[in-house]
Amino acid sequence: MKKILVIYFTQSGQLRDILNHVVADMQEGAEIDFAEIKLVKPFPFPWKAESFFDAMPESVLLSPSPIQPMPELAAKDYDLVIFGYQPWFLHPSIPANSFLKSEWAHALKGKPVVTVIGSRNMWLNAQEKVKAELDRIGAKHAGNIVLEDKHPNMVSTLTIIRWLFKGQKEASGRLPAAGVSDADIRGTQKYGKPILRFLNENKTEALQQELLHLGAIHLRPGLIVLEKRGVSQFPKWAKRAKSKGEPGNPERLKVIKMFQRLLITAIFVLSPITSLVAKIQTALKMKQLLREVEYFKGVQYEQGKF
Repeated sequence: MKKILVIYFTQSGQLRDILNHVVADMQEGAEIDFAEIKLVKPFPFPWKAESFFDAMPESVLLSPSPIQPMPELAAKDYDLVIFGYQPWFLHPSIPANSFLKSEWAHALKGKPVVTVIGSRNMWLNAQEKVKAELDRIGAKHAGNIVLEDKHPNMVSTLTIIRWLFKGQKEASGRLPAAGVSDADIRGTQKYGKPILRFLNENKTEALQQELLHLGAIHLRPGLIVLEKRGVSQFPKWAKRAKSKGEPGNPERLKVIKMFQRLLITAIFVLSPITSLVAKIQTALKMKQLLREVEYFKGVQYEQGKF
């Protein structure tokens, strides 16, 4: 019987729910273990706005934080690893990045890895960073499944704010429930049997095409344009804030406050202009973007895509 390890981090429980559905139809044909990434100093949930935005520099600069030991990862010789994570500030979350840079990530070396992403809408840069880490570790990236909030950008922004700072996922007033829909979460169950079949047949190098056929990734060309515009700005603010000290430093928090105001302005005031510019760029560069869509839907890693 094949042994499968599921590694993940979650604050709200949504990603664990997604992963439970992914492996639901694999239970009878494989031995499945879950390992949760836990920071030595965990972040709060719900968040306070100050601590949330103060996590930006380390997220963007891929600075790891100490994680609790995970000796169970070395207890068995696993045949496949499923790695579930979320993007923070267009980069892998601090817990996910911290695990990949830790000694415990050695458990992925030489193993086929399927990544499962739970996101609001932008995940491309985060996945490129994860690809780079998997490549460095010596893992074999075999598949990628992406779940996102499919509501309009402004709606999903408002609901994620409500969820992050109030802890309320449920619908309220005119706003729907936050995050990935329950239907989409249940739908991930369809990926379990194909993953196990390709693993049993020792053909995991062909797995991603089957996952895409089942709808694992829906990627609009315009998202590439929008995300590239956003990613270009984050490192400047991250380095500026980091130069002022560690999280909580008053001088650093002044920079964080300016970044917070700029981000809110960009989302709620400049967003229509940015979207219009992105549409024009998308129309002008459609052939190039379609090639990029194929790349980002795949699992191969090429340096410099972002």
